[in-house]
Amino acid sequence: MTGRLEGKRALIVGGGGGIGGAIARRFHSEGASVGIVDVDQEAAERTIASLGDGGGVAFPLAIDIGSPEAARDAVDTVVENLGGLDITVHSAASRDPTATVEDMEFEHWNEALRVNLTSMFLLCKYAIPHLRAAGGGVIINIASQLGSVVTPGRAGYHATKGAVIQLTKAIAIETAKDNIRAVTVSPGAVETNRLLARFNTTDKIRELMVPHHPIGRLAQPEDIAGAALFVASDDAAFMTGADLIIDGGYTAV
Repeated sequence: MTGRLEGKRALIVGGGGGIGGAIARRFHSEGASVGIVDVDQEAAERTIASLGDGGGVAFPLAIDIGSPEAARDAVDTVVENLGGLDITVHSAASRDPTATVEDMEFEHWNEALRVNLTSMFLLCKYAIPHLRAAGGGVIINIASQLGSVVTPGRAGYHATKGAVIQLTKAIAIETAKDNIRAVTVSPGAVETNRLLARFNTTDKIRELMVPHHPIGRLAQPEDIAGAALFVASDDAAFMTGADLIIDGGYTAV
């Protein structure tokens, strides 16, 4: 049976992480070639090693795309290795400390902007010409339910994720004429190492976070990968400029 992304070429930023890695595995299993871009070389290589059968070319690339030169190099390298570009996914995010606006260090604010927003802008900026050259494509930017609602002590994260949603809408409108679709996927709390770094134990994460998710559990990375596959596939051919919230009911209450 032909995969839903057979022959597609995908660039996945943050592909060494929990969500990005799950998306890479799902896309590859559905026939896509994938370029895994991550600041952590070993993490990118672990994702490549975890890919099963299904796709074509797959390779890791250790680059922090927070500067124009690095972002351009990452896109160009992936395009060269895959022979073009059909899909981009940006799932990287900063690990900002909990702090009020009054107490937040300026460097932490700047780092949240650089990683969560500026690098996403740069990826899209340099990828769009290649997507256009391919006859169209899909841009998937991972935002968050916290781009729509807020909790204390996460101002930098809220601000950047809200901006990601608006940036992606702007890209969707600007590139619709080029047959490019742009969508944000906004997860609720996902059981990944990133969340573990904030709360230390899985039991603590579940104790604090599950009550905010009416569905009665936290997301697994594969839940978000399934949503990303839907957006990337022809099943979502009439979807652009949307924010797809996958949050277990977090924002419904």
